[in-house]
Amino acid sequence: MKITDYYASVERSLRQNANISQVDAPQAFLTSDDYNGLFRCRVHFWDGSYLDIYETVSTELGYPVRINYAYTYLRDGQRVFRYDNAPHHPDVATFPHHKHIGLNDRLAPTDQPTLGQVIGEIEPLLGK
Repeated sequence: MKITDYYASVERSLRQNANISQVDAPQAFLTSDDYNGLFRCRVHFWDGSYLDIYETVSTELGYPVRINYAYTYLRDGQRVFRYDNAPHHPDVATFPHHKHIGLNDRLAPTDQPTLGQVIGEIEPLLGK
């Protein structure tokens, strides 16, 4: 699988979600070769909230491996949650994977989520 195939499939699945009103053109779609790249975009939901997506991905093994990621969900300009794997919280049991929750930035251990899982977590929050 080439990196462009992976990102095309991500964008296609986002555009098919009924709760998503707009997928901005990727802010960055950089490839260092046929199998490695960076993807950033903003996904807008019908209620005005949005999800910022940041992924550095390798497909050299024939399937996507997210090297770095951050999924930040915001409503009214305020962060509701963010998943990421930045190595800045070594005390979290699932290091480097963790979740920042709310404005008080409470940390929670978490496994690495898929983008589908993140969107699935957002959907029940829409319109609240």
